[in-house]
Amino acid sequence: MISNASTFNLCGNRFWLLPERAIYWKKKETLFIADLHIGKSAHFRKHGIAVPKQVGRSNLNRLEQLIEDIKPEHLIILGDLFHSDINKEWQQFIDWRKRYRQLQISLVVGNHDILKVERYHTGLINIFKKMKLEPFLLVHDKSNYSSADEQGLYILSGHIHPAAKLNGKGRQAMKFPCFYFGQQYGILPAFGTFTGTHIISPTEKDKVFIVVEDKVFSVN
Repeated sequence: MISNASTFNLCGNRFWLLPERAIYWKKKETLFIADLHIGKSAHFRKHGIAVPKQVGRSNLNRLEQLIEDIKPEHLIILGDLFHSDINKEWQQFIDWRKRYRQLQISLVVGNHDILKVERYHTGLINIFKKMKLEPFLLVHDKSNYSSADEQGLYILSGHIHPAAKLNGKGRQAMKFPCFYFGQQYGILPAFGTFTGTHIISPTEKDKVFIVVEDKVFSVN
């Protein structure tokens, strides 16, 4: 058991939900993350919006620590690795990648992944529009797919940066990034810290796990 992780059985497989906003499938030695949005801070600075340079580097530092702790064989990114056009933060990522050549990295392309294919190949990244890893279908935006279209595979995705709102006494309310698992699909929280969130409205049958600082909690 990884410290501070929450275990969850999905489609007969055991997963670890990590407070770093990632999922680890130990049986496959595979780490899943979504929505890093590397380069977003540099993109904003380029357009005159003051964003600290440390933002982009901090995401890579968090990913590096996670890989050092878990030592996966395969990292699968469910879209939006890089936020926009090429900038200096891409070179930071390439330099980081060179230190982990033994790690297989696959990217399921998201709507922000607009770099030329050659750039991803330089980073030794396998790219896919969608990826089957039975019993799962890995995509970026689940709204483009359905389990009926994909022979009943359970869909894992990113894209919407899910968050859950918890109401306290009076009018107090707080929102937290969360893992969402419905009957046919699951959604990972954004790994990148410089991202917005979308409040979800789960049903009683859905499972939701919130991330609060360095812990993961089930809320239903």
